[in-house]
Amino acid sequence: MFYSVNSNRRKRWYRFLCIGRGKLVALGAVLVGIAVLFLGGLVFYTVRAMQYDMDAVVSEPGGSMLFDAERRPIALLSGTLHRPLTREELPRDLVNAFVAREDEQFFTHNGVVLSGVLRSLFRNVSSLSYKQGASTITMQLTRHVYELRAKTLDRKLLEAMLAQRIEHHYDKYTILLQYLSRIYFGQSCDGIRAAARCYFDKEVSQLDLGECATLAGLVRGPSIFNPRRSMKAAVQVRNETLERMEECGFITPEQCEAAKAEDIVLRSPSGDEVGGVSYAALWAQDELEEIAERMGEKAMGGVNIVTTLNLPVQQMLEQAVERALSAVEQPSLYPEEWNALYAGEEAAAEARKSFMRLRRPAGMKVRGEANDVAGLLQACVVVVDTRRRRVGQVLALVSGRSATDGRNRWLERSCPGRNAAPLLFACACMPGSGDHHIVARDMVATGRALGYDPVHAFYTALKAEGCELPDREHEDDLYAGNFPMRRLDLARFLFSLQNHGRDYRLSLVQSLWGRNGAALYATDGQTPPEFIRRESADAASTLPPFVCAEGEPVVLSEPMADGAGHWVMLSKPKGVCVFVWMGVDDSAAAAPELRPLLARASLLLAREVFNTARALLRAQQENSKETPQAS
Repeated sequence: MFYSVNSNRRKRWYRFLCIGRGKLVALGAVLVGIAVLFLGGLVFYTVRAMQYDMDAVVSEPGGSMLFDAERRPIALLSGTLHRPLTREELPRDLVNAFVAREDEQFFTHNGVVLSGVLRSLFRNVSSLSYKQGASTITMQLTRHVYELRAKTLDRKLLEAMLAQRIEHHYDKYTILLQYLSRIYFGQSCDGIRAAARCYFDKEVSQLDLGECATLAGLVRGPSIFNPRRSMKAAVQVRNETLERMEECGFITPEQCEAAKAEDIVLRSPSGDEVGGVSYAALWAQDELEEIAERMGEKAMGGVNIVTTLNLPVQQMLEQAVERALSAVEQPSLYPEEWNALYAGEEAAAEARKSFMRLRRPAGMKVRGEANDVAGLLQACVVVVDTRRRRVGQVLALVSGRSATDGRNRWLERSCPGRNAAPLLFACACMPGSGDHHIVARDMVATGRALGYDPVHAFYTALKAEGCELPDREHEDDLYAGNFPMRRLDLARFLFSLQNHGRDYRLSLVQSLWGRNGAALYATDGQTPPEFIRRESADAASTLPPFVCAEGEPVVLSEPMADGAGHWVMLSKPKGVCVFVWMGVDDSAAAAPELRPLLARASLLLAREVFNTARALLRAQQENSKETPQAS
């Protein structure tokens, strides 16, 4: 009996381990099915890939074009530096830097690295999302040439097949040259030639080892590793690229250490090559890089960008800003447009005399015929729509004296001083705080009553980029607004307070379109979420230093704490909101005599722009109503 049971057990195990005829047929059918699917897919994507024109690979790359809200072209973001590259212009270090950073097997694969694709497929399937692309340089070129941006398995397979076709038609250096001519490097630079000129004012052939590694690392995140925005991040990614080059045997350890020890020296381009830069281009490009990060793209170059910009308002703004700055520098250039801001000729004449009597700092630089803007008085102005369904859209902007210096001063930092009082008071109005803590004329007293931790937590929750909050030992600086904050963030926070605490981003980019007409991105048009608690925002929006009078725009006019500028805000619902910063780039060069001049001129400028912008919008609205009837 015992042996009989043991024998039966062995028979059951034998049956389980042996493949019968039925199982063999089923397994064969599965393998045949997989083979048929593979071959079918191969034929399908081969046929699709054959429909693409290979001549497009060596065609002249197009830059990103900027349009206003009416689809009128404004500027070409990437300038005019698209003269074709030659193999002789490429430094060996540049080739090695990109190969080490982007595609170590570039010179040996046929466009696709199978091991990388399988690894990427496994990780994407295991995470049930598209997290890793395993793109070779050829596949990245394919994406740029044929605008294959959708993150889907279908796009990836088509991209892989097209990459192999490109490898069949062109040699490796042609592929590399086209890739380097098309990828985006930040600062409105499509292509390595524009990047070399923008960052180092050099020809591509003149780039040294450290500069080659800097640019190779930059393409991984043009907004993150941009040396003009974060030198620390740029140095970090350059050093990582140098270490990869050493691991690949492209440079020696001594060369690696020597290059890492060097500083990244930036130089601004000169001549006509910066002529296509505009304030709108500088602002839009920063937004474009943020959008690319949210979409999981390295960059969004070579696209059509439709903005919220209102071209007549933009043109008016640029002229008004230059008139105001010139009047501060030379009293005789007092703008006639400012006379309309006063009731009656006598009041206007008295205001003019009062302005002209104000002392100018000795040795104040005056703008001449040459486009030398270094050391000049500067201004940042932005006009924001507050009309229904358009709240938060940027209508016009200026970020300096001349866009040719490449500086978006809205992204630079100033100490807000009393301009940050509404934020502190909003913190005091938070549930549990009680408005009895607010001392409208004394920010420090209000802050001390609240305590360091609540105020620090409130500012931290705002998530202001690059905002360095004082530590506990310097808590009075926190309460008094004596800490650096981006001017754009200050404008955004104050705008939020005047609009029930909602997080309006003050955006310019409305939609993105590929060269082939495909829609890539569009704002959702939804009301933004509550950013600051509504009850707190509404309470702080009526407190000093805001000046609120029924029927009049809300006014905020206060000096910045660093003494280098003055800040003005004018806002009215169902109209526009105007922010003005006027000052100098170097706070150490700000003479005390300049402060009353800045206070007067920035407020007059804000009122002029506010009134004129509203008049232009009303006229456009009336014209839009009459147009259908006339047709």
